[in-house]
Amino acid sequence: MKKYFSLALTLIMMVLCLGSCCQKQDDTVLEVDFKGEMWGRFDYLNATYNVVKAPMTADLVLYVSVSDDYPNVYPYPDEDGLFVVTMSVSSPDGSRRSREYKFRLKDSEGNFKSEKLDGYYNFELPLISGMSFSEVGDYKFKLENKYTKDPLYGIKCLSVKCLQIKH
Repeated sequence: MKKYFSLALTLIMMVLCLGSCCQKQDDTVLEVDFKGEMWGRFDYLNATYNVVKAPMTADLVLYVSVSDDYPNVYPYPDEDGLFVVTMSVSSPDGSRRSREYKFRLKDSEGNFKSEKLDGYYNFELPLISGMSFSEVGDYKFKLENKYTKDPLYGIKCLSVKCLQIKH
């Protein structure tokens, strides 16, 4: 009986150790639902993403849902549907990088480049492919709306996901 108990205890410990070694990161960095479907020009979105196991490589992807009011509700809306954001990332060591991203959500004729589903157009937009998280700790993210008019209308929600690349 002692032999079986000892074997069972050893197996449980091995499973726990393997589970902690293969810990997968939570993939949501930032998630926002916009009240009134408006994003103010100076309403910066901030988030902290804690890396628990480094080094880690991941793709950062922006998911956004917009309505027919996007990008504004004026009589002559911008037909190009340009979605412009700046994302800054600060590492635990204090280093920082920032980049502006421009995505066209509409084609040359002013039609959205996504099918309408439940009243919204949903987009999956690549931010950084193969980002290296080289150290354990908190990475700070800041997302800025760079639309030239204030506010940006018709934006229902957005999220930034960190999709870990398996090695």
